[in-house]
Amino acid sequence: MSHPIPSEFDIVFVGGGTTACVVAGRLAVCDPSLKILILEAGQHTLNKPIHVQPYQYPFNQLPTSTTVTFNIGNPSPRLNGRVPIVPCGRCVGGGSCVNFMVYTRPPASDYDDWGANGWESENLIPLMKKLETYEVQPDRPTHGYDGPIKVSSGGCKMAISDEFIQVGTTYHKRQYADDTNDLETCNTYSPWQKYIDGTTGKRSDTAHHYVYNQAHNPNLHVWDGKRVKRIIFENKRAVGVEFTSDPVSCPDADQSSSIVRASKLVVVSAGAFGSPTILERSGIGAEAILKRCGIEQLVNLPGVGENYQDHNLVIVPYFAADNAVTMDALWRGE
Repeated sequence: MSHPIPSEFDIVFVGGGTTACVVAGRLAVCDPSLKILILEAGQHTLNKPIHVQPYQYPFNQLPTSTTVTFNIGNPSPRLNGRVPIVPCGRCVGGGSCVNFMVYTRPPASDYDDWGANGWESENLIPLMKKLETYEVQPDRPTHGYDGPIKVSSGGCKMAISDEFIQVGTTYHKRQYADDTNDLETCNTYSPWQKYIDGTTGKRSDTAHHYVYNQAHNPNLHVWDGKRVKRIIFENKRAVGVEFTSDPVSCPDADQSSSIVRASKLVVVSAGAFGSPTILERSGIGAEAILKRCGIEQLVNLPGVGENYQDHNLVIVPYFAADNAVTMDALWRGE
């Protein structure tokens, strides 16, 4: 017997990436009676090799990939006329299912330097410990040991890794440390710890460890392939969202719009690029931008979509000895 698709939930998450999976999953555990919906433009990641097998992480970055969105900027003279390209996760679990699995934490002083009330390191360290099971070394005071996300050395260690560190500490004169993620140590060479379950060898991501592990909860829903067009407001209160089938994930699906309502809360969790555009399409943003796009303004909020900051990635190739064991053969499909 088929069941009707519900048109109202308690909480609707707009975007099903890393943040949405954590928050929705924790809410569902706290109160299983909450009717929660996650809308995600990308596809499901459950047990798909490209997401759970660590060695396949580069394949998500291929130009033909549909598991990330490539946000392409304008040509810049500072890039010699080239365009900046920022890939963002485009699947259930978001970046946690497609990133390089690098476990990296800044020193605690960086958080304190923000000067943001509630975001000081003393408030954040307990949360960092709560989310992780640190499998690398026992009894480290700033690491957690019973959280859902596993952190390990990755299982397979190649000799070339030790060679790289040896060369760096010899010629760069920078010290070695066995843990650069203790929230104190900086500017050292250290092994690359990873978001990988040391027992199963699988990627440890938010989709599998906060949402997919709650398949027994009939009130936690994930609708993939759904592109949110805008948030629906009544008297400036968010009461639902308008969405359609995503043309990339569902190219043959009906593109007509649907509406789902939220009785308690709408959470915009579509990432650094997705969230601002959804807000602007909903009438929240700078007056000049909305007017240029023909969108009626509901809230004048000039900061929407501004002041984006990110880290740069520069990949430097190295020549290795002919007998060195690397990942190259796997990536070439050999």
